[in-house]
Amino acid sequence: MERHKGAVYGYLLRLTARRDAAEDIFQEVFLKLVHNPGAYGEREKFKAWLFTVARNAAMDHFRRESSRRAVACSEGDAAPDEDGSARAALDAVAASEPGPAEALENKLLGEKLARALEKLSEDQREVFYLRHYSGLSFREIAGMLGLPIGTVLARMSRAAALLRKELGK
Repeated sequence: MERHKGAVYGYLLRLTARRDAAEDIFQEVFLKLVHNPGAYGEREKFKAWLFTVARNAAMDHFRRESSRRAVACSEGDAAPDEDGSARAALDAVAASEPGPAEALENKLLGEKLARALEKLSEDQREVFYLRHYSGLSFREIAGMLGLPIGTVLARMSRAAALLRKELGK
């Protein structure tokens, strides 16, 4: 668990784009594992299984949030503010403390990357995050999402093409 906690938290942060939500889901994932240690059946790689648990917890979180928003909106309240996925991308790009010129360049690149990532479909973005930020293989991603590997590869290919186009490369 110690070895994978950074990658799992990073995945959840990118998926939710909110630190508070990522921290809550992260705790929920590890509590599930502590309370049910026999759930891992060693049929698959631990890392792929762990990311499946994290993804499922995130989807549960999104369903709960959606229900809360629907209730709040039906009662006449405004939906809660969201940071948007741009915040997570900016956090990822600005991880160290560069000098002023480099900081400005990183900020501009982070904003451009965030805008490009927002143009991906949810399916493409998820495959992109799982591959590039979590380091899972395409076979592991396919197993985790319950999709044929060809579908995962196609989503990644489309995501890469769109990002290249948006980033001007």
